[in-house]
Amino acid sequence: MKILFCDNSLRELVNFREKVFDDFAEKGHDIVLLAPKNRDYVPKYGNVKVLDIDLKRGSMNPISDLGLFFKLVRIYRSENPDYVIHYTIKPNVYGSLAAAILRIPSTSMIAGLGYTFSSNTIGCKVARSLYRFAMKFPEHILVLNKYNRDLVLSHKIGNRKQVILLKGGEGVDLDKFKI
Repeated sequence: MKILFCDNSLRELVNFREKVFDDFAEKGHDIVLLAPKNRDYVPKYGNVKVLDIDLKRGSMNPISDLGLFFKLVRIYRSENPDYVIHYTIKPNVYGSLAAAILRIPSTSMIAGLGYTFSSNTIGCKVARSLYRFAMKFPEHILVLNKYNRDLVLSHKIGNRKQVILLKGGEGVDLDKFKI
């Protein structure tokens, strides 16, 4: 099975979710990490591939975001993964839409909804509408706490069948982050 992980930061993807994709890789699955390359990362397994994508995290430029969507469609078509897991708002929105168009099952991870859901600027309202639309397509929406689960449900971002509360966390290696 080929599983693609898409995030807005390779550093964060590796730092916080390495145990998750390493577990899949160790079991023989082909893994693709898709994120802007912002640090050196050497995969532990030969079946882990790292792809770079130009993704502007803070930008709210619709032309740039449309370009990102089409890049994701091209990469997903080329890589032909069996499953995609998205993290953070832009991969969740544009990646979920790209996966849906190509009929690739996916999951979106929402670690928090932040500024987009606490502000009423026009840009945030548009972002919320895009999020609401795009989250109709993933099989699952993963959240880390009851507050986010309730927010996702009350804003109609996802439905009760999609939303999964990860009570034990998402697989972060706590030994790696000891104080």
